[in-house]
Amino acid sequence: MNSPVARLLAFLLLFACARAGAQAQVPQHDIDVRLDPASGEIEIVDRLQVEGRDQYVFVLAPWLEIEKLAIDGSTAIPRRKGNHWSVSLPDRGRHRLEFSLSGRLPARTPTASYAGASSGADGAYLPGYDSWIAIDPSRPLLSYRLRIAVPEAQRAVATGKLVDEQHGDGLYRAVFERQLAAEAPSVFAGPYRVGERMQDGIRLRTYFHAELEGFADVYLDTAGSYIRRYADAIGDYPYADFHIISAPLPVGLGFPNLTYVGRKIVPLPFMRGRSLAHEVLHNWWGNGVAVDYARGNWAEGLTTYQADYALARDQGADAARAMRVKWLRDYAALPKERDLPVRMFRSKQHDASQVIGYNKVAFIFHMLRVEIGQQAFDEGLRIFWREKRFRTAGWDDLRAAFERSSGRTLDWFFSQWLERAGAPRPALGAHRVERVDDGYLTSVELLQPVAGYRFQLPVLLVTEDGLERHQIAVSESLTRVQWTTDARPLSIQFDPDSDVFRKLQSGEAPPILRDITLDPEARTVILSGDDEFGEIAKQLAGRLLESAPRVEGLERAQQSKRPLLVITRGDRLPDLLERLQIGLPPELAGTNHSAAAWTARRPAGNPVLVISAENSGELQSLLRPLPHYGGQSYVLFAAGRALQRGIWPITRGALYRELDDR
Repeated sequence: MNSPVARLLAFLLLFACARAGAQAQVPQHDIDVRLDPASGEIEIVDRLQVEGRDQYVFVLAPWLEIEKLAIDGSTAIPRRKGNHWSVSLPDRGRHRLEFSLSGRLPARTPTASYAGASSGADGAYLPGYDSWIAIDPSRPLLSYRLRIAVPEAQRAVATGKLVDEQHGDGLYRAVFERQLAAEAPSVFAGPYRVGERMQDGIRLRTYFHAELEGFADVYLDTAGSYIRRYADAIGDYPYADFHIISAPLPVGLGFPNLTYVGRKIVPLPFMRGRSLAHEVLHNWWGNGVAVDYARGNWAEGLTTYQADYALARDQGADAARAMRVKWLRDYAALPKERDLPVRMFRSKQHDASQVIGYNKVAFIFHMLRVEIGQQAFDEGLRIFWREKRFRTAGWDDLRAAFERSSGRTLDWFFSQWLERAGAPRPALGAHRVERVDDGYLTSVELLQPVAGYRFQLPVLLVTEDGLERHQIAVSESLTRVQWTTDARPLSIQFDPDSDVFRKLQSGEAPPILRDITLDPEARTVILSGDDEFGEIAKQLAGRLLESAPRVEGLERAQQSKRPLLVITRGDRLPDLLERLQIGLPPELAGTNHSAAAWTARRPAGNPVLVISAENSGELQSLLRPLPHYGGQSYVLFAAGRALQRGIWPITRGALYRELDDR
């Protein structure tokens, strides 16, 4: 567990285990910090009381030094073993510890990890899980009062309630506190311009770099509207403040009562849309109610459903359906060996885990709302919030809340969707249309080869007189249904609006980037005749593919039936298309662009991802944005900016059948 991501996951698991003890006695830390964000120099004094121990065990970041440790006012010498420190206590009574620490935060570099502390002229980042105060890793919860001082031209903000701020003696000082059990405070500092608004007793603030100051009002307005929306739907906002901080890092991170967003991302419309809504809602799900990570992470999927998907629903039925189709399309691209039960999802490590922990879980909540009704679904969330606020909760707690609100046993629903990998694969069997005395009798067989699933399946029956909507219960491998209509039936489609999480069949699943990037068998072909272009192409393949790139020549790739990633200079594209026997999509011909990524299927059916760029610079500009478009069939770029994107049209597929009475 040495990587920053692994360390963070380990912390989350410890945090969940510790918080499961509800509001047991936790140490109160009294912390003074003096920080220069530009140089990274930091001085820390941390005071706390402990009791009932023979020794105090703690972890410290490697860039910190212990200047002094006192126990009840007397100097003590700690011992170090590996990453852990310990100090003996006089007895098991109550003792006051005081740590004096100093050090220099690691300087930020283009290749530095974003998971740990860092500093630079444009700001400092000090996450709580990076052990910058002396915390016992087996008991990570604490309450705190934090006083932080930075040079007067800088501003500092931390998790917790802002209780005071002052200027003087060439310094800016701020005080933050958290009285309930929580993870260690996280600190952010930089040359920020502060925007503020009070709403319903909540302090809303932006801490933005100077060039972003003009975005403060729109962010304050938008964040305030989201807070009101979720407070009305779930319950009161759980904190005194909400802060939006521009980060010198290319990140988007959520913490209790704040979000930390890359300064290059702040101006983009998507950030103050679904992304900001997602981060605001995490103050209820994930922070206000903590996740029992050992038993599965429900919070990311619920937040995706109540934020991202709900905003799509606001735009209308078509937008909501498009998001559900995208989730199904992403799942269809997931290799079988990368699939896993929902209960095994802990946090996002790669695209494959996002398909399960965000998309599939959000779809499960959509199906639950359909199953129990909107009123019972909304009341279930309110019950869950009232009973688990500032506590740790798991999937079983959610199930219990929805059972209370609906008055129904839902064991079967949660068991089938959480405990197993995979999904239903319904298909149509035989059908028959007969003339009868009072009209037409339509009989259809629905096949469900994956045993053990039970779900409601909508049906759209089209007749010469119009549309009829029905719903059938599916629980067996063969379900026979029939309807009598006055008018002659023309067609029938099951799940016409994609309301059931299922495995799309090949005819329903146009290729997307993830068909290639998630497949461990994918092969990479690079066509350039240019060393610089070739090196950038290798970097891009490494960023896109979840397995190490396997590069091979075009001649061999022509004979392959594996998924292909082909990166080519634009002048070599026509020859490539001819040799792979794929055509140029009209979307590419109709839009001026300097680089493009798009998918196709070869005659044998294997998917191909073609990336073309006019030159090395245009290819270089794809390194950062392109990995974020895995759910698309095509993306067109100019100077690294996406001009157009989309998914190839979806056919009616295996659940559609034209009918006749012959």
